[in-house]
Amino acid sequence: MQTAIPSPILLKRSTLYGSLTNRFVAFLVDTTLLFFWYTILLYAMAKKPEHLYTWKDLWQENNLNLLNMILIGKTLFFNLYFPVLHWLYYTLLEASPKQATIGKFTLGLEVTDVRGNRIGLAQANLRYFSKFASALPLCLGFLLILNTRRKQMLHDYIAQTVVTTK
Repeated sequence: MQTAIPSPILLKRSTLYGSLTNRFVAFLVDTTLLFFWYTILLYAMAKKPEHLYTWKDLWQENNLNLLNMILIGKTLFFNLYFPVLHWLYYTLLEASPKQATIGKFTLGLEVTDVRGNRIGLAQANLRYFSKFASALPLCLGFLLILNTRRKQMLHDYIAQTVVTTK
């Protein structure tokens, strides 16, 4: 009588890499954290009283006109604080020993090179700035994840990185 030898458990190769859903949720967590810190930074550095308006103030005073909307847009997007904070957040955290931003770390993801090693600052910078190439043609570079073996997006290909699960 022969005993059956149990077969080894096989994992799909795609489970080793971060899925589109996990990466999107990590992006939402990171964006929420960045806007929180960015708002604190803006309020701490406000020099003009109109920078301290809140949405409640604008709605109550019926001051939500085109001029105030332009002021809000300038305050949020046309100063140097947010792009620098955004760049430092992604670059330094992905090159750190944790190999992940807070959102990725929370979901058990990490950024590695294609051999599974930690990426350096140069590679993290290349990955960050190549995200603009992923976003340019209608965000099609982000959708490459649906058709690639290692679940890479365009910026991952350019920087030769992968996002893996722990």
